[in-house]
Amino acid sequence: MPPAVHTIHFAALSATGRDLITAGAIMLAGFVVGTIVDRVVIGSIRRLATVTQAKLDDIVVGALKGIARWVFFLIGVYIALPFLPFPGNIDDELKVGTRLAVLVLSTIVAARFASGIAAQYAHRILPSSVSLAKIMVNAVVFLIGMLVIFQTMGIQITPIIGALGVGGIAVALALQDTLANFFSGIQVLALKQINLGDFIRLDTGQEGYVHDIGWRNTILRMVNSNRVIVPNTKLAQAIVTNFSLEDPDVTVRLAVGVAYDSDLEKVERVAIEVARDVVGRLEKTAKEFEPVVRFHTFGDSSIEFNLVVRCTEFSEQFLVQHELVKAIHRRFAAEGIEIPFPIRTVVMKGART
Repeated sequence: MPPAVHTIHFAALSATGRDLITAGAIMLAGFVVGTIVDRVVIGSIRRLATVTQAKLDDIVVGALKGIARWVFFLIGVYIALPFLPFPGNIDDELKVGTRLAVLVLSTIVAARFASGIAAQYAHRILPSSVSLAKIMVNAVVFLIGMLVIFQTMGIQITPIIGALGVGGIAVALALQDTLANFFSGIQVLALKQINLGDFIRLDTGQEGYVHDIGWRNTILRMVNSNRVIVPNTKLAQAIVTNFSLEDPDVTVRLAVGVAYDSDLEKVERVAIEVARDVVGRLEKTAKEFEPVVRFHTFGDSSIEFNLVVRCTEFSEQFLVQHELVKAIHRRFAAEGIEIPFPIRTVVMKGART
């Protein structure tokens, strides 16, 4: 005979068993609903936000990413608490804990939203840095959220604020270098003399594009893509050459020498034609700037001149020089203009016998 199959009916369970199953089902339902909302609703809104020009919707969706499932789960926990067989005092503590968890999630959402706003719009006040503005905003939001949580827990925040004031002095003394870098970064941002994307050169020789101005360091991206990390205090105290502050165009000078018997009028005309052709072919060159030839030196073996053009980005000067050298060499050879080798003639007045 087949073994007997025993079926456990929900109604046959004890009251405690039924309550536990009901509470578990409510919490599971909350988590499932939250996951659906996060993946379907928030996901659909995220896809719509990516095709719009406005940035605020992207910030809102980014702040809510991954939060919905936990919010609905906590709502399920809060609803399921009456079904759990806990003593009354523990039940109250669990309710308080649930509210605290909601406050923590709310603080995270607020911090994400505020940092997103800072990243998008802080350039109007602090035009050079995104990370520093986000750090400042996050610190303020989390501090306020922490104080609200303490108040909800029944902890008096007035003594905490007083302790923070006293402790702040000790922290300031212990973190002098860190705070100096922090406020130096704010000083650099406030002066608006160094901005993201500017090409700068320090008096110590380091140079590169300003990649980021953080709370402690400024990162420069060199032309070869290496990174130079400069403490903000060093940057604030350094003598800085900013090649992009007002006029981003960079003057490119190519030194050339021609033989003494060359027709200098022809040399000037051909060199300018070559420069115009190179400027017209390359993208990041100043099209409105007329190339210039300036003879300047009677050298040992040649008459020397500078061919001057301009490019719109510092790193492009190397490509412009590269193309100019090739084009000048090719065109001068075709025109019969000699670029002489360095030579030295030794004249001997007499020979010893």
